[in-house]
Formats: sequence, structure tokens, C-alpha cells
Amino acid sequence: MIDVKDLRKSYGDVLVLDGITTHINRGDVVAIIGPSGGGKSTFLRCLNRLEEPDSGEIYIKDKNILDKNADINKIRQKVSMVFQHFNLFANKTVLENLTLAPVKTGLYSYEEARSIALALLDKVGLGEKFNSYPHKLSGGQKQRVAIARSLAMNPNVILFDEPTSALDPEMVGEVLSIMKDVAKAGITMLVVTHEMGFAKNVANRVLFMESGNIRVDANPNEFFTNPSNERLKDFLNKVLNH
Repeated sequence: MIDVKDLRKSYGDVLVLDGITTHINRGDVVAIIGPSGGGKSTFLRCLNRLEEPDSGEIYIKDKNILDKNADINKIRQKVSMVFQHFNLFANKTVLENLTLAPVKTGLYSYEEARSIALALLDKVGLGEKFNSYPHKLSGGQKQRVAIARSLAMNPNVILFDEPTSALDPEMVGEVLSIMKDVAKAGITMLVVTHEMGFAKNVANRVLFMESGNIRVDANPNEFFTNPSNERLKDFLNKVLNH
């Protein structure tokens, strides 16, 4: 599904991505964990070109998305993103938030988009909120709307950038349970997260990023029970014994 080769990105003198190479299979649920400043979010944002890498290659379904002729809007239709702070349009209702992009990009007619949006809102437990504005929703509800909005584009891949870190603790569970349902549906997911339970129980691969590189790429069992990398051992000790 995704091939990344020697991806590099700097901000001024600060090297953020230091030659990342990895391959993501269709249907993979990949949790990306690691210390702050390790390049996790930048890596994710490069995958739908919200950030422009300095060099390297990114192929999604055999298309080089860094090619100067690549249609960035088409890429983003198929590689959708769920942000830490929801990024809903405040002046639009929940239903309008879900139908705007599918209609504007010509993916669906308004009637089709509306019907899909209402079904998705039911699926995330917010069917009755279709006419509400974002300011009337809790953080957990906003994030569930944001996930439904990304599913409304029928994407191949969903990128989640710390989707629970802005939520009150009691709302984290409701968002993670929706994410588990998305994973069960077979959608390829890359999730930058601090939620070790999600990484252990839902992901089929866990990447440990540090200093702009992937230091460990392993299945959850091996990753958590038998970490071979000293920096990862140190990180897990701090996080799991916190």
C-alpha cells in the first residue's frame, strides 16, 4: 500500500526525518510511538503532503505522490487524516462537515454523501447530532465526527495524529473503541499515539521513532515483551511505569 524510501526533512538546521525507509501493507494497523520531537507527526504529515519532504520517495499504490505532476487533492481523498484538535469547520453543522469534501471533490452527489454521512454518524453513535454545530459537542464527540468525516471519503489509508491526546481521560475510551471498529473493517491505519493499550491490542505493527528514524518495527508482542533496543527499553520503562 505505502512504500517510503529514504525520506528526509529538516526545518532550518534541525533534522527531523533522517532517511526513513519502510513499507506498509494493505490492512496494516501501525502504531507509531516514541519521544516528543522524534519526527512521528512530521512523518505522518509527509504521507499526504501536508509537509513537503526535502528528499526521498513515497509511493502509495505504486504512484509516486512526490512527483511534481501528482494531484495533491486526489492523494488526500484516498489518504485522509484525523488531527489531534479535530479541525472541524466551526460554522458548519456536523452533517455539513461530513458532506462538504465528498460533494466538492465530485466523489458523490449530495444525496449520496448525505446518506453515507448519516449512516457513518449512526456508526460512531452520533446519529442524533447531525444538525449540531461543533461547539455544542464534547471533545470525544468532535473526534468521533472527525473520524466519520475521514471515512466519508472512502479512503485507502487513514492517518491519525495523536487522536486522543487533546481529550479528557474519560473520553479517550469512546474514541479508541471507534478506532478499533475502523481497524476491524480492514482500512489501513497509521496512528501516532501515546495509548500503549491500543498499540498492544489493536495494532499489528508498532514502530518506535526516535531522532528522526524508525529504530524498531515489530509485532506488538515482540515489541512490548522482548524489546531489543536499549532506547526503546528505556522509553517503555518510563511510559509503562508512569
